[in-house]
Amino acid sequence: MAWIWMLLVAGAVLLWAVSLGRILSSPTPYSLPPSPRFLPPLGDRRSRNVLLVLAHPDDESMFFTPTILFLKSKGHSIHVLCMSLGNADGLGDTRKQELYDACATLKVLGSSTSP
Repeated sequence: MAWIWMLLVAGAVLLWAVSLGRILSSPTPYSLPPSPRFLPPLGDRRSRNVLLVLAHPDDESMFFTPTILFLKSKGHSIHVLCMSLGNADGLGDTRKQELYDACATLKVLGSSTSP
């Protein structure tokens, strides 16, 4: 009976090895389609509107400043949508003003609308 289990394990290992070999020998990764529509062609230099969705008012400064500066350097228009006021400690108005100040510093223009 032990030889049946060994045969099953050997078959599974062989199947895994063949699958891995096919994935690694493929000219394009399986995770991306051959011509993805969400990536512009290399010659396309049009300005795009980019929406940056943030969870908290300080995320643009702490995590996304390099992304914002890169996209601005390429001529894209950046828009910021913050999903909260950051009012956990009762400082929502302060955090909101800090977000507006950070966006002004990063030259992300927009209108201020309160929820």
